[in-house]
Amino acid sequence: MKPKNGARLSGLRRQRQHFRNWRPGAVPGSLEGSPAAATPDTAPASIGLLRYGAQGVLAEQRLIALAGFQTPAPQATEVTWLHLQGQPTSEQLKALGQTFGLHPLALEDVLHREARAKLESFEAQQFVVLSHVHRGSGDGFCADPVTFFLGRNYVISVNQGPQDIFEPVRERIRSATRICAHGADYLLYALLDLVVDTAFVLLEELGDRLEVLEDQILDEPDRNARNQIHYAKRELVLMRRAWWPQREVIAALMRDEERLLSDTTRLYLRDCHDHAVIVVDFVETYREMASSLLDTYLSAVNQRMNDIMKVLTIIATIFMPLGFIAGLYGMNFDTASPWNLPELHWRYGYFYALGLMGAVVVGMLGYFKHKRWW
Repeated sequence: MKPKNGARLSGLRRQRQHFRNWRPGAVPGSLEGSPAAATPDTAPASIGLLRYGAQGVLAEQRLIALAGFQTPAPQATEVTWLHLQGQPTSEQLKALGQTFGLHPLALEDVLHREARAKLESFEAQQFVVLSHVHRGSGDGFCADPVTFFLGRNYVISVNQGPQDIFEPVRERIRSATRICAHGADYLLYALLDLVVDTAFVLLEELGDRLEVLEDQILDEPDRNARNQIHYAKRELVLMRRAWWPQREVIAALMRDEERLLSDTTRLYLRDCHDHAVIVVDFVETYREMASSLLDTYLSAVNQRMNDIMKVLTIIATIFMPLGFIAGLYGMNFDTASPWNLPELHWRYGYFYALGLMGAVVVGMLGYFKHKRWW
């Protein structure tokens, strides 16, 4: 059985990217991964459909498959939102691409899961990839890609994480709030904003942990505090890798050349971009804080070692003259000799020697105190 610290560290190391889905020499846009990436036991992604207009929800249902699904007409005013929850299979992605005319390169990025946050324009579509960082089943955080396809009157979202995070947006649509009065571009903004804002909960949790660690290090630094700092630094590396490119993606989306975004949506996207910038600033601040905590821990450990060595040095220094006195009176010479120790004939010579030792100890401690060595 692995120690707790070793098991947790192994769990954090597993969060790094593994490029198992890439098959060297594969055709660009291929939806076939490498044999090592095959997971036949994985269930296909669940498909949810939500169609709404200015008056509210028009249709909401769960789809078993995309066969026979009718794409919205180009002139349709209602918005169609198709959401895939979980890891989609290659068959699902092929059907999705055939139905909506999605580019194979974008579908390849959805399948392979290793795509960083980015924005791509394909004819009359926008392809957006963000990273949703969340707490995994064990210790530490993990990042799952969340991809979006934006068309004239539809949005396709694919969340490959374990939980559906878009339920708050559905509740807003069911309540016929402001989101229903706008088009598909505003729906995309709402989804992007939700993914970005989930970072603040994790950052607040991480910030509280770092503050507790700071108090623990200043009070009593131990090995557990050092491990906690190491875990926090690895988590911050994961967060930075996931969130750093997102602000550039949102900024590039605001400069959309396909005119799929209205001026109103661009205004709201600016606020979303501000949130992404704040998230990155927090990550950088916490990285510096974690690094300074590690330096503080090392300084505290060194200071503690110095205090221990100082106490031990004082004890050794005190016992040096005591050892000399004890050794001096422990020399058993001929008591009849006139050059023998006169104290050997004293009735209270033993107490004299003990008193001399006590006086030496008190005198040395007083001297150390005067010199501020103790």
